[in-house]
Amino acid sequence: MIKTIKHNLSLKLDLLGFSASTICAIHCALMPFIIVFLPMFGLQFIANPLVEYIFIAVSLIIGAFTFKHGYFNHHKRLYPFLLFLTGFLIIIAGHTLFHNHSHELNSNHEFSDTDNIFFLLIAPLGAFIIAASHLINRRLSKNIKICCNSETDLKNDTGIELN
Repeated sequence: MIKTIKHNLSLKLDLLGFSASTICAIHCALMPFIIVFLPMFGLQFIANPLVEYIFIAVSLIIGAFTFKHGYFNHHKRLYPFLLFLTGFLIIIAGHTLFHNHSHELNSNHEFSDTDNIFFLLIAPLGAFIIAASHLINRRLSKNIKICCNSETDLKNDTGIELN
């Protein structure tokens, strides 16, 4: 019963992770174009770097839970997590090396327009990679479970024994 609840939660979190990563990619790609309109709608908080870091942290937490659950309880495949980690590292590298928040310039690195353009390409790429990893993990987790100890426990979603 508890494993079923955890499994359903994991599948829903994978879907949430996919959605959040897609929203993040759209946010990264469109923010330079819509930032001037945010104050008119009272949404200037979206341009705050803290919002971006919260998105990244929530993505990491959701990913840690869903990929751990999928790996240990379902598919025993590491590549969805490695794909997630690759996307996460791309986003972190983009934020660290190429992202320019006007009020938080790093004194060691002056940001150029080229850096901002490169960030507009690299951050959505990382977010889409994370979204893809969640979809792959979800698909693998919906397949036959590897977690069962006895052969009679191996059943597919319809309840029919596979042996």
